Amino acid sequence: MKYPVRMTLAAWSACCLLTAPLLAQQRPRVITNEDLRQAPTVRAARSDPRGAVSGPAAPVEEGQPPLPLTLPELVTSRLLSYSRSVQPHGIYFEAMDGSPVLSLNESAMYNPASVTKIMTSMAALEALGVNYRYPTRISYTGAMDWTTGTLMGDLVISGENDPSFATESLFLIGEKLREMGVRNIQGNLRIGPGVLLNMRSQPTIVGNDILATLDRSRWTPKTEAVWNAVRGIKAFSQMPAYQGVSISPGNAIVDDHTTPRYPLMEYRSSPLLKILKGINAYSNNEMTHVVGARVGGAAGVRQYLVDRVGIPPQEVYLQTTSGLGQNAVTPRATVKLMRHAVAWLEKRNISLGELLPIAGIDNGTLQRRFTGPDLLGAVIGKTGTLSSTSALAGILYTQKRGLLFFAILERGAPHSLRPLQDEIVSIVAADSGGAAPLALGSEMSPSLCEDALVAEVAAARTAGASR
Repeated sequence: MKYPVRMTLAAWSACCLLTAPLLAQQRPRVITNEDLRQAPTVRAARSDPRGAVSGPAAPVEEGQPPLPLTLPELVTSRLLSYSRSVQPHGIYFEAMDGSPVLSLNESAMYNPASVTKIMTSMAALEALGVNYRYPTRISYTGAMDWTTGTLMGDLVISGENDPSFATESLFLIGEKLREMGVRNIQGNLRIGPGVLLNMRSQPTIVGNDILATLDRSRWTPKTEAVWNAVRGIKAFSQMPAYQGVSISPGNAIVDDHTTPRYPLMEYRSSPLLKILKGINAYSNNEMTHVVGARVGGAAGVRQYLVDRVGIPPQEVYLQTTSGLGQNAVTPRATVKLMRHAVAWLEKRNISLGELLPIAGIDNGTLQRRFTGPDLLGAVIGKTGTLSSTSALAGILYTQKRGLLFFAILERGAPHSLRPLQDEIVSIVAADSGGAAPLALGSEMSPSLCEDALVAEVAAARTAGASR
């Protein structure tokens, strides 16, 4: 790892207590107790040791200096500077021991938007495993003359809906064919079921794109650009100039499943965990739908949340697995999911930063957030955005309170809510002795195919071979 995210939470906490400096608390502007008294919707927490927002602020006697604002008062004042009421805002921060640090409308239902992708990701990981690889099988019809490297028949490709199958995947397949001795295919390309290419699914379109990549003579400037872009990636850096195979007449047709075929090789995607990190970093809806379909769609993901995570059924409603549409969940349930995710991953020596983007470090929707020196590398999470919804959920590493789980689910204009969310996280971090950045670097690759595998099938050189 390029950053020490794999250390246990206990080791991280001990390290923070011994070495991490306290960061100065920063407040956006001074809010007086008079301001709070005049706001009927303000609920502060002076008498609540849990830090929950509950009840009006106590009045200050005349002539006495104003008391410092509590964390709930300060956060509530910022919310009221955005809207007349706190009702559009659902906020919940919770410490490792389960005690609330900040809570506001934590049991109300809000649309989580793409925070839903965390739910789908965890359902898929627990159902399929972190190291699951989507298979794509390459076989052929007719006969193969290994002495000349000529296939007198059709090349057949079928799969299991690998959402990461892309142009780069075909470079690996083409070079493997060449390595095996296949030079010429005197036939067509048959597209079987379950083949996605760059998230396209129409067989003839997919087939023509595959032909235009496997056969070097058919390359377009776009294909050339993709090849040049991936040459520096580990999986392609040792590869010579791409040669591929020639395919003639090379028509793309839908496989009829009637002609006998013989196995040639199997392409296996990068591990599921790596695919999900890319999906979550860039918040790809289409890829999430494909992953979600494998675990039963929205109904299957919701059932997972109820049965495995322990979320009360009345606190989650899912219409989609990506976050599009009318989903709903409580901030409290979202934090419960975050706690479950961290615990489940840590049992397998995996950090949350290997599933979700690290704010300010990883590319994607969190790339330009929390980039200041006080919070850089201290927030790992997932954004959510719809036309009138903005959400942020994840974990925050702090000096005094340790690891905090949090969910901020809000209704309103996303462009205004995002800075507000960042400010709330910053305020909570300052109230917790400052942030404790943990993630120092990113391992994200520009290609989800970097760790894909291509293997020759054992019987490839005997079955269907010409005599």
